[in-house]
Amino acid sequence: MDYLKRHVLASVPALLVISRYLATQLDGVEENELQRVLRPVAMAETRGVSSAGDDPSSVLTSSLSVGEDLGLFDSERGGRGRRIWKLTDSIRREVGPLPSADSRVFRSLVLRLLSSRALEEVRAGNKPSDVALALTWILLRDPMEPLSLNWDKGPETAFEKAGMRNAVENVEQWGAFRRWIRSLGIATVAQVGRQDAYLLVDPTRALLDVLDRLPRQERAEQWFRQLHEILPVLGHPALISALPQGSVRPQGISASVALAAQKLKRRGILDLAPSADASTAAVLRIGDQSWRIGQVLVAEVAA
Repeated sequence: MDYLKRHVLASVPALLVISRYLATQLDGVEENELQRVLRPVAMAETRGVSSAGDDPSSVLTSSLSVGEDLGLFDSERGGRGRRIWKLTDSIRREVGPLPSADSRVFRSLVLRLLSSRALEEVRAGNKPSDVALALTWILLRDPMEPLSLNWDKGPETAFEKAGMRNAVENVEQWGAFRRWIRSLGIATVAQVGRQDAYLLVDPTRALLDVLDRLPRQERAEQWFRQLHEILPVLGHPALISALPQGSVRPQGISASVALAAQKLKRRGILDLAPSADASTAAVLRIGDQSWRIGQVLVAEVAA
């Protein structure tokens, strides 16, 4: 399913609002009741945009459809033909204990679901969602060459040259994609002067959020392979193969993941033990710098 083309109003914050409410409703809720309960300001405020097309009911409907595709929600037809929405059983166990003031766990959950759903589609011979495809592509780019927030000042050309207009094809979809990538904790915005702003891609937070799912000590090549299985958008070979031929296709570990690993090393959270044996090492490259890593040790899983 294409999220940016078919459900451009869907958002991670809206998914969180819906999920928290459904976690309290074991028997499910009719869609019109969800509209009544959640419509007030929660849905409008999740996007921070006000326009005629951003009616809160449209945000909710789009987010329900995307959430169902991701495996967050289930729906069925009720006695009056109305759709009844529930959290899936496995998701209920994860959403229930979420602290009300902290969305990090949910953000990581959505990123894992988005990634695994994309990998599932590719392995089935289908096209992954446009959001997952664009995420995979942008995470393969050089993080030291950020894209402008302004669609006309670089992003349009970059997507065109990479053959990625099938994922993000216009300014509206670029804006929606930026919301996705920022909500998932993979990018921030840097303001340069009064007019220019850039999207800084950095998956450090995403990596930090899944450290408890990775081995505490493992050969580097195997450790990063397991990371790609948990978060395929960080560079799983199957998702890279789904990118157009004109896209960047780095060998091994992407520069953005290398940057995240090095940042966690500087914080004392990861230990990246060097290796003299090039045949068994994982190579981290950022610009013209490279490191051969033989083993990864998780020294600390920070909050």
